[in-house]
Amino acid sequence: MSAEVDWVLDQLGSVVDGVGTDYTLRDGDPVTIKRINRDDSGVYEGSSGVDMTEPIHTRTEDLEGGIFIGAKLADWDTDPVGTEYDHQIEAIVGLTIEGLTTRGGNYGHVDPDGQNGVPFDELTRRVRRTLLASRSYPNPGVPNTSYNDLLVTNDDPQSAEYRDFYRYQVDCVFRGYEELP
Repeated sequence: MSAEVDWVLDQLGSVVDGVGTDYTLRDGDPVTIKRINRDDSGVYEGSSGVDMTEPIHTRTEDLEGGIFIGAKLADWDTDPVGTEYDHQIEAIVGLTIEGLTTRGGNYGHVDPDGQNGVPFDELTRRVRRTLLASRSYPNPGVPNTSYNDLLVTNDDPQSAEYRDFYRYQVDCVFRGYEELP
């Protein structure tokens, strides 16, 4: 498990709550968003694990239960810096958002009109803005490490590749320094 992954998922708690309050499904239930630590398949909301590495079309049943936001430590890079042999570090958290449409008789939580679910572009916008609100000196609590900033980069909308599914990927790049003994 990575402190950076947990920090990203914790920041998105307000998105989970806000979307659940602002958008409902056809039956009046709130739109459900589930956050997943993809490093250990742990689900923050609920108790069952989900394997987001499986092809999206094979997980229709999971996506009928909610929209999934998964995060994993995608890369870690260090470079020596200065005369004290400290390291300049970069930790990259890969974030994936997946959902199923409510249109055409499906039972997903995404609706482009926002009447029977949340518009996917509104959701991705909220996720991005929430993360960028904490972009200066994010503190995931990594010992002997201080991050200067957080970048949200490499936006990769993939929804056009699927018929009834929505998918979006983005990288969250933590940049800072690690003090070595």
